[in-house]
Amino acid sequence: MHAYVINLARSRDRRAYITEQLDQIGIDYEIVMGIDGRHLDLDDASIVAPSFRTSAALPAGSAGAALSHLTIYKRIIEDGLEMALVLEDDVILPADLDALADAVGKELVGAEVALLSVDGWQQQVVKMSTQGAIPLPCSRFLALPIDVSKTLSGGAYVVTHEACMRMVERNLPIRWVADSWGRFYAEGTLDRVRCVAPMPVRKNHNFASTMGSYSLGSGAVGRLAATAMRHRIPVLHQVLAYRRRHIFRQVRPSEFTDEPFVERPSRLD
Repeated sequence: MHAYVINLARSRDRRAYITEQLDQIGIDYEIVMGIDGRHLDLDDASIVAPSFRTSAALPAGSAGAALSHLTIYKRIIEDGLEMALVLEDDVILPADLDALADAVGKELVGAEVALLSVDGWQQQVVKMSTQGAIPLPCSRFLALPIDVSKTLSGGAYVVTHEACMRMVERNLPIRWVADSWGRFYAEGTLDRVRCVAPMPVRKNHNFASTMGSYSLGSGAVGRLAATAMRHRIPVLHQVLAYRRRHIFRQVRPSEFTDEPFVERPSRLD
């Protein structure tokens, strides 16, 4: 399966990191330059909806990320692909990614996404339903999340051509962040959202977010942290990297359950 990788022009270290992994795996891929939110005019209502500026935690960076994913969707449509793998540049990839993506793709229909990287809202367990779970290679499953509104991450996912068409048609100006899968499903943009479990792709804690000021805040502390990460200031850079590792270790893996759905995230079955 062809993979599209989002990378900002200024993030050369991330580009080197992700391309080394992809070359080792042997998957077919291309790097697509992302849109840097720092250069966006957030007052342009044709690009960013006014509501987004007040609802997103980091509106400039979040808008740039959402537009970057839309750029990928347009590329998939232009290239005439039935589906493709979308990757961000700060993820750790499994050696069998190519075969796994192909296996997932064979199960997708309509306007559907399948998440290979999943984060739980506020570090909650990502619960998957045993109902209709489809076996995949290496003891993995393709399953419906119990609560799709709590399922986040745009780090790695397979998306169909039809899903790309609808996302492009319905999500400009930007109203939601790129991984608002629950929103996209609720509004009818997506027919179904499923996840691969156990989660095969994870974020690399050595990379800080490129979406905006570091998560310690937007004030003086946040600006200091962002500077430390950007210039890799000794000691402080190590402290912040340790903090990210600690946060990521608290993110609990997905688990299967027989609990009822909050809302079954599928119109296809």
